[in-house]
Amino acid sequence: MTQCPVCSRKLKNDNPQKGDVAWETTYCSHYCRLFDERSLTKVPFKGGNKHHNNKLCWPHIKIPCDMCDKEATLRHDLERGNGRYCSRQCWHKLKSCQKRKIHQTINILHFLEHDYKYGSHQYLSSTLIAEKCGLKGASLGKSSVGGMMKRWREAGIVEAKLRSGASVSYDYRFRPEGLRGMKVSQFIYAWNTMSYAERIAFTQN
Repeated sequence: MTQCPVCSRKLKNDNPQKGDVAWETTYCSHYCRLFDERSLTKVPFKGGNKHHNNKLCWPHIKIPCDMCDKEATLRHDLERGNGRYCSRQCWHKLKSCQKRKIHQTINILHFLEHDYKYGSHQYLSSTLIAEKCGLKGASLGKSSVGGMMKRWREAGIVEAKLRSGASVSYDYRFRPEGLRGMKVSQFIYAWNTMSYAERIAFTQN
């Protein structure tokens, strides 16, 4: 089993538990990826206990909230190393904008974004997307992925390519310029709360 190059934890991308992500195949968490990317080091423990003198601990890592851009904190913790939001209020606000399959929508779009940023920019099949994102929560079929992708292709943040030799099967890739400066969660909320006329105007600008 692969170990994280930062903290030596075993990766759980094949069987993600609470707080894990299935598509992080190099590090055990987003925390460790950022720790490495930012060339961070452990910091002296601040607890006031003499037994902790000269001990080092993992620092908190600050990131912008995926919904409101306020500061959110990642910790080297099994459940808090992959967070994206500064508060439960931001998370609940995002969930409120879509009545059905919001968790699947969020997982798929974050997976595509992650693969585009850290992968090879290749188009991914609906089968692969379903396998990766279906490991978290309810099972996901490739037909469901295709239906969701149609919505976000129209929104402009996903692009599709007809699979070689197929007449109706597509592969998909994230399109970061379609976010127009927004984060994925911000875009999901904005798109889902627009009227039909507003969406038409938005995509034509």
